Amino acid sequence: MIPEFHFYHGVALSKLVSHNQFTGLTRITNPGSAYAVNNAFGLHIKHSTKPKGPWQFTFTPDQQEEIRKLFQRFNEKTFIVLVCGKVGICLLKYGEYADTLQEDFRNQKVLMVSRRSGGGFRVSGSVRMKGVVPLNRYPGGLF
Repeated sequence: MIPEFHFYHGVALSKLVSHNQFTGLTRITNPGSAYAVNNAFGLHIKHSTKPKGPWQFTFTPDQQEEIRKLFQRFNEKTFIVLVCGKVGICLLKYGEYADTLQEDFRNQKVLMVSRRSGGGFRVSGSVRMKGVVPLNRYPGGLF
């Protein structure tokens, strides 16, 4: 049986490899959700199967550390991809993720993503992210 996360990660990866500036993908963690894209930037993918928002994304201390390692390698070219059911993909820059989540490598942390009809994604965690993430940020916002 195919694990559920393959379907959700697959949609994000399919959109990515279809972009005209895509040249290569390397999985960094095994098992895991961290990837190097074009050997130029880091990606961490999470998903929620919930059909409608708000979508909850939980980050364990180990996952926070995995993302921090991506940042240490790729700096500002580190991104978090949040697959929101079948509704869309919310792309966060590392700084947006870190500021909103307020990383805590000892405790589990949560990001909540919501979307009003006709609008972009709104993200909150320990604090509410300023602004709205446009629906079309992924995958073009990576390049």
